Amino acid sequence: MCSPKSMVWLMLPLILGFFMTSIFVQVQTCVPSEVVSVNPTGTTGAAFIAYHAGLSSFQEDVTMAFVRGLVSSGWKCDVTTASREGSADLSGYDLLVLGAPTYALKPARPITQYLERVGALNGLPTVLIVTAAGTTERAASILADAVTKAAGIPIELLELLQAGPNEEIHGISHAMEIAERVGAAIELP
Repeated sequence: MCSPKSMVWLMLPLILGFFMTSIFVQVQTCVPSEVVSVNPTGTTGAAFIAYHAGLSSFQEDVTMAFVRGLVSSGWKCDVTTASREGSADLSGYDLLVLGAPTYALKPARPITQYLERVGALNGLPTVLIVTAAGTTERAASILADAVTKAAGIPIELLELLQAGPNEEIHGISHAMEIAERVGAAIELP
């Protein structure tokens, strides 16, 4: 017979496993939202932005900073979270922006599922915004490959770290400022 102290040590891995599994499922679950039009009278072009918010607000904050940059350059932006309920019709857009946090070295599943649901991108220029606490390299590569396989044209890959230095790549360290600058500078091929 096990002592109460031994039972605690036996149950601890189960409790921790359950806790970690529930967090992983939570961050990989899509959260539907309405499409919000920002600068509906923009004349530069029309951009559709789909992102997965993730566990923290970092991906959403970076995505919205990117949108501010697009708007400052005259883009019309329709913004929503990637979900099964969201629009898969991209025929009226000149640009697609996908925002994905990184989990287990892969882009968040709601973004890849959204891309699968959209299907063929028919040469649509696409910007990828991949965020992570520490490393984005593998997730960015997976997402860029998925866009290419869907016949999209990746025109910008923006990798931003929440807990790491961004200045090594972009010359400045504030992720929101980087995202806004890159958004303002987007030009179609």
